[in-house]
Amino acid sequence: MPHQDLYRELSKKLLMEHSTVLPRIWQTVCPAREAEIVNALPSTSDELAERFGLAPAEMLSILRELFHRGAVFEQTKDGVTIYRMPRHVVQFHDSTILWEEAPSELMDLWVEFGETEYPALLELVTQIKLPSFMRVIPVGETITSKNQVLAYEDALKMLESANALAVTTCVCRKLMKKCDKPLDVCLQLNRGAEYTIKRGTGRKVSLDEAKEILRRAQEAGLVHLTENTPGRSNVLCNCCSCCCEMLRFASDTKTKGVLAPSRYQAGLDSDACTGCGLCEDICPMNAIAVGSEGVAEIEASSCIGCGLCATVCPSSAISLAEVRPPDFIPA
Repeated sequence: MPHQDLYRELSKKLLMEHSTVLPRIWQTVCPAREAEIVNALPSTSDELAERFGLAPAEMLSILRELFHRGAVFEQTKDGVTIYRMPRHVVQFHDSTILWEEAPSELMDLWVEFGETEYPALLELVTQIKLPSFMRVIPVGETITSKNQVLAYEDALKMLESANALAVTTCVCRKLMKKCDKPLDVCLQLNRGAEYTIKRGTGRKVSLDEAKEILRRAQEAGLVHLTENTPGRSNVLCNCCSCCCEMLRFASDTKTKGVLAPSRYQAGLDSDACTGCGLCEDICPMNAIAVGSEGVAEIEASSCIGCGLCATVCPSSAISLAEVRPPDFIPA
């Protein structure tokens, strides 16, 4: 297969068949011979060695290098390791940006992709109402009735129930560099933690340290996000609205389908509001403004239910109330 066709085929498998940037990204990550191996996945190392006429040890070395670059993932079951491609373009984006030796050209290409082609993908997700990629996790202590909080929408409970914890650099702020918010606050859980520790792109942390990272992120005005999928979560991101590949598109009606809100919405006790404006300053969606009456006003349709506004309110005038049923979250 000609090289350009090969890189287009890899892009097609990530549902980006007509991309002009993604083939160049693949070419930067994988020279042609390695790209042929990636295109042959899923497979075992021994099967690939036989197919490509290489010694088993040589093929295993190639796969380990591709794993290190973020182009290949692995899963071991019953003692057999299967290698596979990234499941989607977001996973490919995140894994390759954490490749420590990545050339600057790769980062430039990902910025170009994010500015030119990624929005169109999110518009499609929104138009045909595909499941959102990520969802918001509210700040638990800001919720009016705590007994309504489910275990998989409480950040602290998610950390406490995880069988492994790690922290990585936020790929979005590493790439976009639009703010000075903390970088080392992307928490990996369960299989996500095991993956990043094995790959060397993250650091194992204790539960106490993970809680401290969560607190630091909250104080910095970062929004908790996790995968909008059933089952145990593998990541607890702490995101900003200027760099995040999800959050920065959530305020645009054309692309807002990328992110699901929490089940909660901010509500205001206008009698208690002092009009200080702290909630307006911290809201990542620009959903709050102090009106002419000197009282905060909340645009309900824009609120994602993160609870950051309630954490900074000095008069406790804001809290989160349940507005969506438990089955809003994939079970």
